[in-house]
Amino acid sequence: MKVVAIATRNPDADPKQLEKLLQPEADHVLRMIRDETVREVYSRTDGKGAVLVLECEDEAHARRLLSELPLAKAGILTVEIYGTKPYRGVVQHVK
Repeated sequence: MKVVAIATRNPDADPKQLEKLLQPEADHVLRMIRDETVREVYSRTDGKGAVLVLECEDEAHARRLLSELPLAKAGILTVEIYGTKPYRGVVQHVK
């Protein structure tokens, strides 16, 4: 199942703690890309976080995986999870 995750950094986070965790966060995401769990990742243009596209069993699986991100563990990052399915307009058109 494709899952879209919108990650938002806490604006009140301690900048020193955030800076300390940015490289471990990037390393963790790169491991998830190598494991083919994260299919796409983007920085948000508003500078407040990231958008990820994951391939997971279900939304709960995505939530478990993303809760292991260093920023999430530190309480600096919140993540909204949205499961997806084929868009009905495309599915109907293809038939």
